[in-house]
Amino acid sequence: MSGAALVPVGATAQSPGLDPTPAEIDAFLAADANKDALLQLSEFKTFVRLMADAGQPTARQVRMFAAYRFAFRITDKNRDRVVSPDELRAADDAHQRGEGAGHN
Repeated sequence: MSGAALVPVGATAQSPGLDPTPAEIDAFLAADANKDALLQLSEFKTFVRLMADAGQPTARQVRMFAAYRFAFRITDKNRDRVVSPDELRAADDAHQRGEGAGHN
């Protein structure tokens, strides 16, 4: 989600290039119910909905098609059943470039 990846407040190390917006930080913190700085599927759905409400284009597409599980699987590159801020940014950047599932 372009701008959908971020490092929550309180995280000790921020990956270079994330540069989250205030809306992303707010959505991530609101969605991260267990405060582990990672999003499980249910938390990811909340995050996407909040970002869609904020007008984020990728999140709006995911919400429009109710493709939360599909988007989660694409985003969770290391298959650990949680999505990190780095994974969120990488997935959205790829989507914005027209790469990945659904793009030819």
